[in-house]
Amino acid sequence: MNKCHICYKEISTKDNLTVHMRIHTGEKPYSCDTCGKAFRTKIVLIRHNRIHTGEKPYSCDTCEKAFRQPSELTVHKRIHTGEKPYSCDTCEKSFAQLNNLNLHKRTHTERPYSCKICKKAFGTNSDLTVHMRIHIGERPYSCEICKNAFRTNSELIVHKRFHTGEKPYLCELCQISFYFSSDLSRHEKSAGHLKECESTKNTVTPSNSTSFVDCGEADIKLEIKEEENLDEDPLSINMKAENVKETIKQEIEGEDTQDKDSSDIIS
Repeated sequence: MNKCHICYKEISTKDNLTVHMRIHTGEKPYSCDTCGKAFRTKIVLIRHNRIHTGEKPYSCDTCEKAFRQPSELTVHKRIHTGEKPYSCDTCEKSFAQLNNLNLHKRTHTERPYSCKICKKAFGTNSDLTVHMRIHIGERPYSCEICKNAFRTNSELIVHKRFHTGEKPYLCELCQISFYFSSDLSRHEKSAGHLKECESTKNTVTPSNSTSFVDCGEADIKLEIKEEENLDEDPLSINMKAENVKETIKQEIEGEDTQDKDSSDIIS
C-alpha cells in the first residue's frame, strides 16, 4: 500500500498514487486538441472528447437512446425500471440521482431563494426561476404538435407522451408499459400483478440486469385516472387543460427534472 505524504491517504498502486498527487500539484498533463481544456487522466480526456465528436457508445437496451458515458446510461435506465436508490432520511422521498437528493434535503433545512412577489421560498435558484413564471405567465416550452406551452422542459417531455404514445415505465414481470412512474407504481399493487408475482416468485430468479420489483411495496403518492383511459390512442385523448397540466405537475414533482440531470454528470 502506498501513502500520500501530503494528505496521508493510502493508495493501492504506485500508478494510482501518481495520479492522486496531481490533485495536490494541480498537474493536468492531458489536453483537449479542440478546446484546450486539460485533465489529470487520459480516460477523462477520452470521455471529454466525446462532447466534440458526438460519439455516444453506450446505448439503452430498452429504448436505444445513446450516451457518452456509462454513468449517464445507468441513470437513464432508472426511467424504465423506476429505480430510485437515494432516499431522504426525513421524509423518505426517493430519487434516481444523489445530487437531486442533496438538493431535496435543503427543502427541510434551508430555503435561501425567496420570491419577491409572494415571498415563497425555495431550496434552489432554478426552482425559484420556474416559480417566477407563474407570476409573469411565461411558458417558454411549446409542443410542436398541439402548441400547448409549459413552464419547464420536463413538463413538455411528459406532455409529449400523449402524442407519441411513449410509455417508458416498464413492468418487466408483466411486460406492460406506462406513461408515468406513478402508473407503474399503481400497477405493481394491483391484484393482477400481485397474483402474477406470487405464481412466479418460486421459479423466477432476477438477474443483475433485470429490474425485479419487490411486489406490493411501491409507495403510491399520486391518484391517477384508470388504466383503460391511458390505453386510448394518444392522439385522440381529450387533453383538457387543467386535468392534463395537474397530472403533469404532480408527475414532475414525483420525478426529478431532466433539466437538472445534465448538470449532475461530469465530463
